[in-house]
Amino acid sequence: MDQYLQRKRPVPLQQATALTNSILTMLVKDMRPMSMVDGEGFREMIRQFNPEYILPSRTHFTHLMEKKYEATLLKVKETIKEVKSALTLTADVWTSRATEAYLGVSCHFISEDWEMKTLNLATMPLEERHSGVNIMTWLEEVIAKYDILPTKIKAVVHDNGSNIVAAMRMLEEKHGWASVRCSGHTLQLIVNNALKEPSISRAVGAARHLPDQWVLLEELTQGLQPFQCATVYLSGQEYATASCLPQLVKGLQRSTQQTRFETGAGKAFLASAEKGINERWGCLNTISAEKENPIVLSASLDPRFRKLKFMGAEDGTRVQGTIEVLAIKEVRGSEIQGCERVQQQRVSVPGRGDKSALDNLLQSDTDSLSEEEDESHEDQKLQMARSEVQMYFAEPAIHKKDDPLRWWRENKGRFPVLSKLARSFLCIPATSTPSERIFSVAGNICSQKRASLSGDHVEMLTFLHFNPE
Repeated sequence: MDQYLQRKRPVPLQQATALTNSILTMLVKDMRPMSMVDGEGFREMIRQFNPEYILPSRTHFTHLMEKKYEATLLKVKETIKEVKSALTLTADVWTSRATEAYLGVSCHFISEDWEMKTLNLATMPLEERHSGVNIMTWLEEVIAKYDILPTKIKAVVHDNGSNIVAAMRMLEEKHGWASVRCSGHTLQLIVNNALKEPSISRAVGAARHLPDQWVLLEELTQGLQPFQCATVYLSGQEYATASCLPQLVKGLQRSTQQTRFETGAGKAFLASAEKGINERWGCLNTISAEKENPIVLSASLDPRFRKLKFMGAEDGTRVQGTIEVLAIKEVRGSEIQGCERVQQQRVSVPGRGDKSALDNLLQSDTDSLSEEEDESHEDQKLQMARSEVQMYFAEPAIHKKDDPLRWWRENKGRFPVLSKLARSFLCIPATSTPSERIFSVAGNICSQKRASLSGDHVEMLTFLHFNPE
């Protein structure tokens, strides 16, 4: 009898809490619904592991998830608050099998240690029409939730959907956010349009039945390989990608021009692909005086591509001029912030009483001299910024396989102003893949068996999955 009572003694509270937290971690990591803990098979497994442990209910685990979400949300907000450089967002709209729509938003930045960082901000359930105005409002709501000032957003990467393009047009006018179209989606459009060529469609259909048409399939496999390689590389998350796009586009152009095919359909594919590249990415070979191109500027701040060989010499000179203007703005912005801090400190210092007439006269002369010294100091800083830009572009490019973020970590002392610009531009992803990955995971919890999850709980589970402690 004593042995039976000893065996049925409840698990100590500390151990039970650890087991419960471990189960919650499993549900979050594997993106499983809270209802999983109600399954008879799962409960039997837990009994086998520890018969004394009393498995909490689904309601209890849901409550724990909500608490964990609130705690993680505060940590993410604090992380973003500590980021000194600009942020980039990726955004995408997705509809589940149950026709429930969600807006996925991720945030990207480069840490003080020059590492690429990604945070999931939202998998927001949408109940209204996905119009451009609504998408604009939703994106503004997301950054407000994290206390992000609109001025801190450098760019938003998105697909070519008309609604989100319209939203970005409005956000660009309102906040100055750069609109960057997903290069992966653009590559897909180029390839799909090339494969829709009538001669290719007919030949591919015939190739299924005629052995001598297999040569076309071999040609298409060869022709598609560079596009596949570019897509995989540009979809990476842990290294700079947008800065590589101009050079990769140049490589795709060279590939379509130099490849030689025998069949008429193969030649039609190359011609259509080359036309698509030129139409959709022709802007990467030039720079406009009216509007900054964040992709070109990102490439110029990547030491692998700073010689700007993907564009003409005249355009390259204009890019360097734009970087110099941005460097001067950076210096002046830092000066203004410094003056504001000094002014705040002066306001907080208690007064020392009225000055005599002589003190005021002497102080006037000192103030005048101080202002001249300040102006001279500012001129020196501006000249240093110009020299910094000239020195950076005069140096040889580093090897294509070298890590640009590591280079900046090692050289930020030599280029203090440009390193701040590089941190803001090199964090821009080339694709909206991070947001799309949210949906590939979220789809696992939006199936029929998980229909009991509300849209808010889907967002919480996804948020915790992509922002582990």
